[in-house]
Amino acid sequence: MAYLTRKRIKGTTYYYAEESERVNGKPRRKWQKYLGTLPKIIEAVEGGPPQPRYAEIFKLGGPAAYLNMVDSINMIDIIDSVLPKRKQGLSVGFYLALAAINRGIEAVSKRSMWNWFRDTILVRAFPQADKTSLSSQRFWDNMSGVTEDHIRKAWMKLVNATLDRERIDLSCASFDGTNFYSFIGSFNTRCSLAKRGKNKQGRRDLRQINYALFCTRKDHFPLYFDVFEGNRHDSKAFGQVIERFFNVYKSRKPDTSGMTIVFDKGNNSKDNLNKFAEDSGFHFVGSVKPDDHKDLALISNSDDCFVSLSHPKLDRVKAFRTKKKIYDKEMTVVVTFNQNLYTAQVKSINNEINKSLEKLAAIATKLEDRIAGRITRGKKPTVESIKKQVSTALSGQHMKKLIETEVIDYEGIPTLDYNLKSDAFKELADTYLGKNIIITDNHDWPTEDIIATYRSQYVIEDVFKQMKDRKTGTWWPMYHWTDQMIMVHGFYCSLSILIRSLMMMKVQEANLPMSMNKLHESLAGIREILNIFPSGKKKQSTQSVLSKMDEVQLRLFEIFEMKKYLSAS
Repeated sequence: MAYLTRKRIKGTTYYYAEESERVNGKPRRKWQKYLGTLPKIIEAVEGGPPQPRYAEIFKLGGPAAYLNMVDSINMIDIIDSVLPKRKQGLSVGFYLALAAINRGIEAVSKRSMWNWFRDTILVRAFPQADKTSLSSQRFWDNMSGVTEDHIRKAWMKLVNATLDRERIDLSCASFDGTNFYSFIGSFNTRCSLAKRGKNKQGRRDLRQINYALFCTRKDHFPLYFDVFEGNRHDSKAFGQVIERFFNVYKSRKPDTSGMTIVFDKGNNSKDNLNKFAEDSGFHFVGSVKPDDHKDLALISNSDDCFVSLSHPKLDRVKAFRTKKKIYDKEMTVVVTFNQNLYTAQVKSINNEINKSLEKLAAIATKLEDRIAGRITRGKKPTVESIKKQVSTALSGQHMKKLIETEVIDYEGIPTLDYNLKSDAFKELADTYLGKNIIITDNHDWPTEDIIATYRSQYVIEDVFKQMKDRKTGTWWPMYHWTDQMIMVHGFYCSLSILIRSLMMMKVQEANLPMSMNKLHESLAGIREILNIFPSGKKKQSTQSVLSKMDEVQLRLFEIFEMKKYLSAS
């Protein structure tokens, strides 16, 4: 039977619970347990909870979701099977996978990687990683030996393994290219990829890198990517990239219908379209410029040949189809009129007209002031110089057709007259505006399928929009300035896109409709709090607690199997 005893040590009384037994007729203590001082015993009886010494908070949602996808497709091992192995330390595959995860969640420089890493559950998932191994120098050491050939082989091995595992529809893929400006110096001779060109964000003053991507229409799964010089024209780049794409996917395309590639009019050329041979198994859906096919563009939008479509997503679209030889190739042509597009283009044209008229009015006013003697200083204008200014003022699309100008000499000083051509505007609105001319070699496809497939080009545009997002994008910031490291940067950014597409597939399978930004927002709110309690001399116990989650976060916790990444309390 247990009983209480007490000991008085240095004026303080300590209590113990113990039990005795007889051994060989003599009483011996069987066990003893320390209970503490009387106040501690009273506190325990009254149910006061123990207080932790401190708490550690780890980011769980985003890192666990990304890591779950990395583990599910065996990304690290597949990359390591292709890339050169180092004799010691963490593998190259680990560094690339970690860079891809970081790019998707919170892109930081390699110098700041450890500070980000230690605040996530990744610090427990990869206990072999420490501050030294995650220094920027270790990243450079591991990535410096990765060549363009390694990247292509590792990417295709990873993609093929994923396609074998997942049910991904390969019947239709979208292609497009974009560019990313950089701050690489003009006199940096170690970089041939960064060139000045027509930057899509208006930064023509900076050197840029071109990036091309193929992704599936349904799942937005990235199939192939390429990084190339920033001054290479879209059509020339497309011709080279499409050949490599055909070579790696000729055994993957569906046997019955083949694979259809969707691309925009900037990639058109005779050589490019001739690559889609009849026996290649690859088809295309694209578009052409209305100005290049005026016989179709000048058909009135109210002509009886346009027929309304029954598809629910094409309720304000009319179309007619025909056949025409384009680039020496017989093509099915679908001409569409979209009322929503028409309304938006009319607004844009009106805005552009107002801007042009304001610029012309400013030019005319200055000339009148000079004739009246109100302006006497400055270089005297000539007819030729004013014509150049007028040309600049009318540089917007269709402006030269819509606004008539005349520059004449008046006693040595030019004058400007201008007039809006209402008939030209009426003709433009009745023909060009709201119209698209779609081309394809899928001659047996229904008209609605051709239009819907062409519209799927928005898929890849959304991917590029995500990549350029300053908050959750994958490309910026880029801290590299050599061709080899820019190629590696493009590789792990593409790996991040691949992981994201798999995450979205899982979310959609679970019937949780949400955008990528909304997914990241929900994941960011899932945290693990690790309470640290004292437990005897030089020992401590831990208690894992999750942050409060809403219904969506609870579903995400299950979908991405986050429980297995929690601390083993």
